[in-house]
Formats: sequence, structure tokens, C-alpha cells
Amino acid sequence: MRTQVVIFYVASSMFAVLMMISGMAKLTGQEAIVQATVDLGYPLYLLQILGTAYLIGSIAILQPKFKTLKQWGYAGFSIALIGASGSHLLAGQALSTALPATVLLAVLAVVITLNARLTRLNFSDEEVRNNISSSQRAMSEANKI
Repeated sequence: MRTQVVIFYVASSMFAVLMMISGMAKLTGQEAIVQATVDLGYPLYLLQILGTAYLIGSIAILQPKFKTLKQWGYAGFSIALIGASGSHLLAGQALSTALPATVLLAVLAVVITLNARLTRLNFSDEEVRNNISSSQRAMSEANKI
């Protein structure tokens, strides 16, 4: 279990940092990204939208408090990365152009799977603690009678 926790935090952090870098590259109009956007036939304003979304999504998946927000971040990145891979392939570009998005999608799949597994385990531990507490309370109340 400890290994899974370490892998989860390393993969989540790595993924979020890469998405933040990608978001900043989109927002600052890095030449290679602008050229790729033009080559795919997308309008350049899309870079501002995606860059902002990537930064917000990175924060969403790193924060530990709001689980639904984290899931929305995962969903948004899943859609964006599937769209990126598909765009490169459907535009007739080489498979190597879709590879970065595909690899990031695989890393995201690992992160999502581990998050679900660890959340389930934490919930189960909490349930066990609550049941023990309830049992102990019931026993102490029974002893009072």
C-alpha cells in the first residue's frame, strides 16, 4: 500500500507540473505550440483557453480537499489529451506527434486508478474506525445499564 501511495504522489505531481508547463507555454505563445496549432487548423485563441484550463486543472488535481473538483480535473485532462492525440492523428500527422499526449494520457490513467484505489482504502479504514467507535459506544452504554 505504501508503494502505491508513493507512486500516486510522484505520478500526480509529475503530471500536474507537466500540465502547468504546457499551460504556461500555451499562454505565453511559445513558437512551437503556435505552429502546431496553426498546422492543425485551430484558431490561436484556443491556446489562451487551453492554457488557462490546464493551470486550473493542475491546481484541481493537486488539491486534496475537494474530491469532486479533483475528478473534474481528471475528466478535463482526459478529454483534452484524447482530443490532442486524435487531432494529430486525424490531421494526418506522424504518430510521433500524438505520442506525448498519449503518454500523458497513460500517466493520467495510472493516477486516476491509484486515486480511486487509495480513496476506497481510506474510506474503508474510516468505516472500520467508525464501526469500532459505534461498537465501543454501544458496549459502554450497555455496561451503564
